Amino acid sequence: MIHRGNIGYVLAFASAAAGALRYNLAVFANESAGFDYVQFLVYALAIGLVASGIHVGVKDGWRGFMPLRGRFHHALLYGILMGWSTLAHFLALEHLNETTMTSLAQLGILFSLGLAAWLLNERLNRREWIGAIIIFGGMFLFKPWEAGNRTGFAILMSGVLAGTLASTGAKVWVRGTTPRVLMVWRNLVALMLVYAFSLGRARPEFTPGIVIAVVATGILGPYLHGLFFLMALKHIAASRASLMGRVQPVIVFLISLVFLGRIPAGKEIASAVLLTLGTFWLIRSRPAART
Repeated sequence: MIHRGNIGYVLAFASAAAGALRYNLAVFANESAGFDYVQFLVYALAIGLVASGIHVGVKDGWRGFMPLRGRFHHALLYGILMGWSTLAHFLALEHLNETTMTSLAQLGILFSLGLAAWLLNERLNRREWIGAIIIFGGMFLFKPWEAGNRTGFAILMSGVLAGTLASTGAKVWVRGTTPRVLMVWRNLVALMLVYAFSLGRARPEFTPGIVIAVVATGILGPYLHGLFFLMALKHIAASRASLMGRVQPVIVFLISLVFLGRIPAGKEIASAVLLTLGTFWLIRSRPAART
């Protein structure tokens, strides 16, 4: 039987993988057909909203939305924070390549650890700190304080902070409702926010490949990425789920190499190795952790 904590780590990894794939699909749509990143996100969120709504409808029926009563303000705040976080990451792709963007986004782990310790009283044990330090090393290879494109870096950091606040708060908010229900309302609020931002931007034409990319992104990102993370919070602490998500740049790196033909720089390879080692060290440290 799989240990309860291990289930949480598997779900957190699945969340990271789904989140990584959405960025590669967005880059593919932009580079192959000039599809605007924000418009791409609008359509993906719409698909994610439909997918999460169908999940609740099939699993719980229309009454499945009832448990949210009294907690709508949580869903509203979660949707606003995650909506801006996702939008900021996609906007950053206009200034930074996807591997650099996702690696710099790992600065969010500093916010995650601080907020989890402050708001949730979560602490890492000594072995887990070793894994965290290895992850920090992989992240700092990109020298974020020397980021060449300051506009992209500033946009990205605002999204990272918003996402960190949402992820930390979700540890508390998810206790009052099921993850699938919270995801529906989160996607609805995020869609309205991103759609408002997209007004006036160019609307490129669809091709069969773009349609597939949008549908796949909607299912992987707004639906599975968030759902798996919320499910992981049922089993492990928010700080540990966030640390597990540090594997995301490695997945982006590999997909970009295989499918987009990007030749990695030396620091990208070194960063991927360190992020992978830190993540696996964290997993091996789990039995001694409080979950």
